[in-house]
Amino acid sequence: MVGRPSNRDERYAQVMQALVRCVARFGLEGASLTQIAAEAGLTRPLIRHHLGNREEMIAALQNYVLQSFAEQTETLIAALPEDKPGAALVDFLFSNTAGSSPDMVLAFAALTARAAEDADLRAACRESLLGFEAAITAVLRKNYPQADHHAVDAAAHGIIALYLNVASLAPLNMPQDWTQTAHTLARNLLEGLDDPS
Repeated sequence: MVGRPSNRDERYAQVMQALVRCVARFGLEGASLTQIAAEAGLTRPLIRHHLGNREEMIAALQNYVLQSFAEQTETLIAALPEDKPGAALVDFLFSNTAGSSPDMVLAFAALTARAAEDADLRAACRESLLGFEAAITAVLRKNYPQADHHAVDAAAHGIIALYLNVASLAPLNMPQDWTQTAHTLARNLLEGLDDPS
């Protein structure tokens, strides 16, 4: 006899999304099991069952956020067109529908703040960010094979810095022209690769 399907994966995603939202709002230290339970619409004991103690909660957040970023990066790179993938990448990153939610970016920022006192977390966050940069660099190198590698590396770094700034400040509801300026600057970095003079 076959048992009923488990909703464990669905429940886990619900708990993790609530955790991310609470950490984005209250920080790592301020996010409590009670707040997470209220955000998820679940009981505190069920949240405790999924997240464990504070250290286990932080480890779960780390795994969830870093894995989500890796998956989003992979999906983004796979979806880029063959023609002008660099421009498509920049346009996607600075569109209103970009893959990373502000809550995820703020949860990542909370993890990086804690990384100052946790060498393993620091290494994992650094690896995640450098992996994102490497993926963007690879797209730009393919798109601009004639460009100097140092210029491509600098452009990828600049695009990431602009994107993370815009994404992390999204909760401030910055004016559209502020975001558009960052988008234009990122496009200018690409134009510099077309015309290195």
